This record gives sequence, structure tokens and C-alpha cells, in this order.
Amino acid sequence: MARFYNSGAAVAKHPEWEKKTKERLLELREKDAKTIKVTEPIIRTNLITRWSRRPEQEKPEDFDWSMYEDGWNGRSLKINKNVVVNNPKDKVYCHEAYAQEVYDKLCGGKAPVSKELTKNALVNITDLEPVNENTVMATINNGETNIIIDLDKEQKFMNTIAVGGQTLNKASFIECLGVPQLKQQILGMDLYAKVGTDTEKASIWDGYVAKITQEMADQVTANNKAYIATILSTNKGGFVVEIMGVVKAFMPGSMAAKNRVTDYESMVGQSLEVMVESYDKNIGFVVSRKKYLNTILPIKLKELAKQLKKNQDMVFTGHVTDYTPYGVFVEIDEFITGMMHKSLVSDETREAMRNNAIKPGDEYKVYIHKIENNRVILSDVPSSERDAVIARREAEDEAEKAQQKKEENK
Repeated sequence: MARFYNSGAAVAKHPEWEKKTKERLLELREKDAKTIKVTEPIIRTNLITRWSRRPEQEKPEDFDWSMYEDGWNGRSLKINKNVVVNNPKDKVYCHEAYAQEVYDKLCGGKAPVSKELTKNALVNITDLEPVNENTVMATINNGETNIIIDLDKEQKFMNTIAVGGQTLNKASFIECLGVPQLKQQILGMDLYAKVGTDTEKASIWDGYVAKITQEMADQVTANNKAYIATILSTNKGGFVVEIMGVVKAFMPGSMAAKNRVTDYESMVGQSLEVMVESYDKNIGFVVSRKKYLNTILPIKLKELAKQLKKNQDMVFTGHVTDYTPYGVFVEIDEFITGMMHKSLVSDETREAMRNNAIKPGDEYKVYIHKIENNRVILSDVPSSERDAVIARREAEDEAEKAQQKKEENK
């Protein structure tokens, strides 16, 4: 880390003092050119500090003390942020007009010119280096420039990172940056920062929020990403959810599951994958669990088909979601809902269907009869008995049709 300190924070307007100051500065600069190593701290004698200890009456009345005060306040030096540095660890405390020129010579070349940043700009972080216990310097836009991150404002971001089961705080975050493997994992999060009102500072958390919001807006048409949504509460017609702990959105009840949801309150607190359905300027983002399930369904069915080739009589425990005269809809997991057609059910189930004795929530042990066009046909009869059951149901249907026709002809 190179530190370039002030040899004189200001040049006196008084001719005699100006001459003395410049002569001493030239001596120091000539000496520096012979001995300096940029990678090591450099200590400078602050002539103005020494001179300022003289009795007040000895100070030239026309000396420009304001420039001195800008560089030294009696307690600590101030960094000259106008000097563009090659390395974020380099600190320049000189506030003279020649500060940039001297720094460039000491480093053996001119520092890259910083790309001008504007308020609310979203910038990609490629490196993070601790400055002190409260601050890190972020290298942004593939090394184009650096920007300051105030860790006191980043706790929400650090809460998204866990090491050893514990979320990070300022101290542990800086400690992680000192461990190459952990640092790479953090940088691998594809971090962005949002530039603040002070364009020399930015917020990773604000960048995280802005990036997800921007990405979700793109997903209205892209439809290729899913997000973790936590259900916060219910309202008329659906749920208020929080996406990735950042963006609040609305999920209609009709889009909360593949099948109809009957108990809204039981879903509060659950975290589940959703996809963006649309954006409304009045209510914001509208998200759908059902859209995600329908998107992932073909993949799940392919996996299921492979399992059935090994064992066609796999037994699944499912629950009734709906019932029609033609069959019973049974959910065997959150992704897959199939129908037990009346021609494929046991005598007991057929009788329950005739008597309207089946209701949502009833549990059934079922087999998969076949998968066709992303539809799952179920049966509660083992494959060895199924052909006989099908023949029996067909005979029953023919008998029922004949009876109906007979009654119609009376």
C-alpha cells in the first residue's frame, strides 16, 4: 500500500514563505525519487504542521491556511480523492496541484482515468479490498475505477451471506475478504453496487435490490428464471409475498398452486419458487407459483417415466383436490396432479363416486397408469388387475347406457 503524504498542504502567498516552502519540497521530492518504494508506506515531514506550532504572531498574515486545513485537521490526514490511483490500497494525502503528477511518477506510469459515475448508476463489482473496519473499496466495471462502500449501511446485504451457519457482520465480512476462497465465493455472487448522491460512494444492498428489480422486469417477457418468494400475508384474492427478501409482489390465489387453494392462512410463512407473471403500475409485480410448476412439470415427468421403467407398480400417496363424474383428481406431489378415470378405479372407489362420497383432502394410494402429453393418468388398482377392472367398467357403462335408453323409450 502506498501512502503519499503532504510535504506542504499549501503554498504560501507570502514570497519569502513561498520560496522556503518550494525549496524544501524540491529537496524532499528529489530525495523521494531515489529512495521510494511504492509498495511500502511513505512517511513525510509536514512542514506546515511544524510551522503552525510557532507563535501566532510569526505566521504570515496572507498565508492561505484554508488549503492546509483541508488536508490536516489536527487529528488525522484527509485523503485527496481527486487523485486517480492505480491500486485501491494506495492513499494520497497531498492536496497540492502537483499531487497527481507526483503520484504518476512514483508509480512509474499514469493512473487510469476514472470513468465518470452518475447518481443511481448500477455498476458491477469485480474486487473488494478492506480500507478499515467500516469501509471497503470496490473495484468496479472490470477495473475501470474504484468506489467506496460503507459497511455500516450494508448489514442487510451481509445477512444474505452465511459462513458456518452464521450470517456475517462487518468484522466477519472483512475477515472473509482476507481468505481467498471465501472472497472468491462472495465475488462469485455477481455483485452490483448502486451509486449514491455522493458519486464516490455506492451501496451493495441498493445494487442488489436494483438488480433483482431490473431482472424481474425483464422476466415479464423472458420467462426463464424462478425466484424464491416468502408468503408474508393474505389479502383479498391472494397473497403478499417478498421476492428474495427484497421485492414485494402479489400472488393471486388462483396462481398459488397447481390446484385450487382452500386454506390461504396455512400458506403464510412458506417459501416457494415463483415466476414473474406480469407487472402492474398500481400493484407492482404479479408472480405465479402455478407458472413455475407448469414450467418444471415436463422435467419432473421425464424423471418419473425413467423410474416407472424400472418399477411400473410404484405406489404414491396422494390427496384428492377435485372430483367430477368422470374421475377423481389426486395430487401426488406439489408438481404432479393426475386423474383417476372412473374406468381405472377399484370397486370401492367406483361406489364412492356413485354416492358422491369423495371429498377434497381424502387420501388415496395410487399407481401411474400412463403419462401422455404431460398428463398423468392414475389408478388405485395394481397393473396385474387393471385389465380385468377396465373390462368390468366397460361392461357397467354399457349396462347403464342400455338402462337409460330403455327408460327414455317408455
